[in-house]
Amino acid sequence: MAEKERTLVIKELASSLGNFDPFSKKHPYYFKDYNDNLIGNKMNPIHKEMFEEGSGSELNDSVTPAKAKAIDSSSMLSYNFFRNIDEQHPLQIDEITYNKVFFEVKLRTLQKSNMPANIDVVLLSTDGTKALFIESKFLEYLIYDNNELSKTYLNEDSYFDDNEERKLLILLANQYNNLKNKRYNYGIKQNICHLIGISNLKCSEKAKGIFKKQYKNKEQLLILKANEYYFMNVLFEPKNDKAHPFFDQYTKDLKNIDIPVGIKKKYIYKSFIMTYKKIFEYLEKSNTIDKNKREKLLHRYIMHHQ
Repeated sequence: MAEKERTLVIKELASSLGNFDPFSKKHPYYFKDYNDNLIGNKMNPIHKEMFEEGSGSELNDSVTPAKAKAIDSSSMLSYNFFRNIDEQHPLQIDEITYNKVFFEVKLRTLQKSNMPANIDVVLLSTDGTKALFIESKFLEYLIYDNNELSKTYLNEDSYFDDNEERKLLILLANQYNNLKNKRYNYGIKQNICHLIGISNLKCSEKAKGIFKKQYKNKEQLLILKANEYYFMNVLFEPKNDKAHPFFDQYTKDLKNIDIPVGIKKKYIYKSFIMTYKKIFEYLEKSNTIDKNKREKLLHRYIMHHQ
């Protein structure tokens, strides 16, 4: 769809890396080691386990090269921005302070499907009452992808429970499958699947049971103790004039999702779409990152951000 524009932005990002040693001639915009794609030290072992247990195979070199090695890796983008959050380095977004972060969190969507919704980032508030689920996007919206949702998403019997939310989510799935444009709609599909997964985690004892078995004796179980669940998208907004119209179109398409009121009021964060530049401002204001990491984020990403 927009491969030329995407390559332009990737080249701009690569120019900030200095003497960049690529994975191979065939893969000129991939690092040899995914750790070279990180800002700060090597990946925290606990975080590494989260990525290895996720369904995205981000670190898996059987996919040559591993997706986490790509300069425009969305998962490494989100990791570089959110990795430092902990009790000593909390992050305040609007009026809520978060001191725990989880990556690649898997949520079941349908009863008989083993394909989970993979949430890029989940933040947990300091009092444990609020969980913020985040879908991260780098340059994906520069690629055409319009896969339909399986018909099982339109079947009431596919869902865990018979409740009002199920009916609303089926309406949302039907809306997606009626889209006729030829743009990057996969992100919209992910939004719907994420909302189904979040709804299950909030409302379904069966889905909660699966989550407990999946994360047995792990800190992710704290997510279940939260009273409020919110979802939002965090997007990289390219400064490049040729690529930016595709960002504008994708954000417009996200805003045009007719999310039923019963889902919107309960799960959609007031800033449904936020940019990484705004996250960077929150990181600065909260003193979540030190001066060195701040400069590296600026040089690597923000200078190419609108």
